[in-house]
Amino acid sequence: MLDGPIILTRDGLRVAIRLSPRARSDRLLGIVATAEGGRTVKASVTAPARDGQANEALLQLLARAWRLPRRDLSIVVGAASRSKIVRIAGEPRQLIAKLSSEIASLPSG
Repeated sequence: MLDGPIILTRDGLRVAIRLSPRARSDRLLGIVATAEGGRTVKASVTAPARDGQANEALLQLLARAWRLPRRDLSIVVGAASRSKIVRIAGEPRQLIAKLSSEIASLPSG
């Protein structure tokens, strides 16, 4: 992994996310360690984990926070789980340059 929760792929990036639905607010909370020894971005959304509502709220939150088009984001692993992998389509080097500082600025916990 490069810079914690980011995985570089040939057609974009993948970001490890730990999602808490039905929270008080939609926000990125920080970087946390996983049980497997990796690191993940912790996020919360107010939407319930029903009918894909929390997943869509997460993708909209990431698009806003990282100033990316919503159409470039998708959940590729963990649609029915709190632990997710979000794919961000695009040129990997440009994306990593843009997101590294955004993710590094999140508090570590």
